[in-house]
Amino acid sequence: MPISVLLVDDEPLYATLLAQRLASRDFVVVVAADGDEALAAAAASPPDLVLLDVNLPGKSGVEVLADLKQAGFAGEALMLTGQAGVESAVAGMKLGAADYLSKSIDFDELVAALHRAYGRKLDRAEAVRVIEVERLAGLGRVAEGAAHEINNPVNIMTTLAGWIDDLCDDLPPEAAGTAAEIRQSARQITAQGSRIKAVMLDLLKCGGRFDPRPIELPVRSAAQAVFDDRTGRMVSLGLGGDNAVPADLLVRFAPAAFDLVCSALVDNALDAMAGGPGTVRVEAVVVGGEFVLTVSDDGPGIDEAIAPRIFEPFFSTRDSKAHSGLGLAAARGVARSLGGDIAYEHPAQGGCRFIARFPLA
Repeated sequence: MPISVLLVDDEPLYATLLAQRLASRDFVVVVAADGDEALAAAAASPPDLVLLDVNLPGKSGVEVLADLKQAGFAGEALMLTGQAGVESAVAGMKLGAADYLSKSIDFDELVAALHRAYGRKLDRAEAVRVIEVERLAGLGRVAEGAAHEINNPVNIMTTLAGWIDDLCDDLPPEAAGTAAEIRQSARQITAQGSRIKAVMLDLLKCGGRFDPRPIELPVRSAAQAVFDDRTGRMVSLGLGGDNAVPADLLVRFAPAAFDLVCSALVDNALDAMAGGPGTVRVEAVVVGGEFVLTVSDDGPGIDEAIAPRIFEPFFSTRDSKAHSGLGLAAARGVARSLGGDIAYEHPAQGGCRFIARFPLA
């Protein structure tokens, strides 16, 4: 994929010319003239790299870098200046700037510096991914051991609850009130037992426990199956579904992994739009050796205050009785176990878009 660069410079002619030259080297460049524009651009579409002029109007480049880091920017920043300054260089490096370059630097050297910075970004992301996969795999191993010990007594409980429900049919008519109370309690036990087993299954999925065998997957049909399973819920919420996957798209991919990831992202979108109206849109494409699955919604987006936690197991902003908080964690666990990942962005037109990327062999 092309490397995305956010170029922040208040000299329009210089910024335009540099952006054009970088575009000729296959970089995707967005230009911002000051700190506010830079923050807005990074929020709308997080760049891989930021090329940041130290001497900006209003906030300095160092202050803008601090704001970007505070907002969650996870890429690499390179400071750019027309005049050397040790203090600003030190300040930028303390904030994690990858390099400190002169505006008069040879263009090929600048391109090389950008590629080095992008390499560091990839290395850091891979290290984080490996740690996360190992952590979730550990969770999956614990869940695997606990599932047997928990599911067995839960199965006994639900079986006995079903038996008690059946016995209520044999009670005399004069005990109808008591029978109704007993029946209600038995059914509550069955429902909660089913919920416990569902949570254990989600925990196993978080650790990458799923059938990994790939097939030639007809992606549009697989996405439609996810929508079909949720028809009743979508109708009750007054929400629509848009399957925008090309009819002829086939990928060699594990159907269990697709169902888990797509289901979790669609469920999350439905939750986000529970107040209605709105539409969940599923798209997919193969590009640059990757299978990319996108799920968009018309909801309010993700609050910056909770954004760092949305992929944490058991984290949920909704009713804990109805949501285990494992959906997004399980989806990302599966994606990362396959060498991919899931991220989100806020489109300019509103709502939220989750993007799952998977490398294809």
